[in-house]
Amino acid sequence: MTAADPFFGQDAAYFKEEQYRDSSNLTPRWILHEEYSTASVPWWEWVALQVEWQRGAHVLEIGCGPGFFWERAHELLPRLHVHLTDLSSGMVDEALARARAVGHHLSIDAAVVDAQSLPFDDCSFDIALADHMLYHVPAPRRAVAEAARVLAPGGVFVAATNGPRHLSELMSIRTDVFGASASTESHAAIFGPENGLEMLRECFDSVVWVAYPDELACTNPADVLEYLTSFPPAQTASADEQRRLADAIDAAFEAGDGVFRITKDAGAFVAQDTL
Repeated sequence: MTAADPFFGQDAAYFKEEQYRDSSNLTPRWILHEEYSTASVPWWEWVALQVEWQRGAHVLEIGCGPGFFWERAHELLPRLHVHLTDLSSGMVDEALARARAVGHHLSIDAAVVDAQSLPFDDCSFDIALADHMLYHVPAPRRAVAEAARVLAPGGVFVAATNGPRHLSELMSIRTDVFGASASTESHAAIFGPENGLEMLRECFDSVVWVAYPDELACTNPADVLEYLTSFPPAQTASADEQRRLADAIDAAFEAGDGVFRITKDAGAFVAQDTL
């Protein structure tokens, strides 16, 4: 992993101060996933369906980002006590605004929090969510242990992540243009379907991996380019590199007769202490 490719690393300062200081880099990625997904159930609703929600439950979201979950899945949820946390103050502000706009929570609060050191008492929550963020944490094993600590007996932890094949076609283009740099295998190596299972089983009696069946069928090269330029090295590419990247994307669309199909390898762990 190179210093020029921090996106696939675990530099908390980089994510807090640059990559995720607000949702501007994250938005084009979710546009690609939402616009071109072939899944029968959209991602946020699918995550909500992994939990048996009880009215009045206390819910902690660890690494809430800009609060997309609450905006997209609120119709499937009962009235809840919601606690939003993220390392980025910009993300916390956006998430709080989105969740409040839904307007049906029993209560809602938000705070800037490090997932590795949660400022909550033991057994404080009934449900904890960590959506595609544990691979950015410097010590994901410690974050998992913290999630287990703050959950009440019988509480449920949903931790979403990606496997090594996730977006492999996009990563191939990235490597072809910029050289042999990190791929999504780096994320899976930090917290993926295999090693994530090991970490969670250290803290929970029951751990189940649920795969999310999906594929992207993209029809607009500009959206793919926006995705790849939302993180390094394309984010700071030279004009020549940008041109070569656009040409490679166009070639992928041409090879697919106008449709660029991209592999998804995503899912979520559902972990619970049954004792």
